[in-house]
Amino acid sequence: AVPTSAEFLAMILPISLATSVSVGADNMALGFSSVAFTEILGSTTCICTVGMVIFMGLPFNKWLLIPCLAVAMGCAISAEGEVNASVPGMLLVFLANAARSTKATFQQKLMTGESRDRFDPCTLLMWVSVPSTLLMFSSSLLFEGLAPMRRMAAMDKSALGGLLLAILASCVNAVILNLSQLFVTKDLGAVGGQLVGQAKAVLTVLG
Repeated sequence: AVPTSAEFLAMILPISLATSVSVGADNMALGFSSVAFTEILGSTTCICTVGMVIFMGLPFNKWLLIPCLAVAMGCAISAEGEVNASVPGMLLVFLANAARSTKATFQQKLMTGESRDRFDPCTLLMWVSVPSTLLMFSSSLLFEGLAPMRRMAAMDKSALGGLLLAILASCVNAVILNLSQLFVTKDLGAVGGQLVGQAKAVLTVLG
């Protein structure tokens, strides 16, 4: 299905922008804080999403507040004594949280609202990926310039091949992850899907 101009500008483009902001903010946060700390704070995304879902007038099961509060308490307990924490890292993670909340809420609205018959997870992922790619590429040029491409050009064939293989594996993983997340969001909603996804944070902290 081809989105209308209104759907593209009001729904798909904001999802793409939110995706780019969340990825960029998370990556920048890793320069200030540890992976475990960013994952711990990132697990509070569901709290932001509750507010977004209610603000957008989407259906929300109030019983989900219980696991949301449990996640928030677990975050506070886990973050205590974290040595690789920083205020800039914390602010960047919260920015990423707000962007992810916006993305998940808009995705739920598209796949469960009036346009649900036209936007299944595969179709939505395809339409979102195009502007997301352009936004991320533009951001890379703006903040990093041509430095990454110059470094790639200076690599020997063996190192370049390993890097390209790692990038390809990352892309495949991203497709599987984002497509799975869309199917979960469609069935469980934005908040429910993010609560289920907290298993990732547990594995990251333990690993």
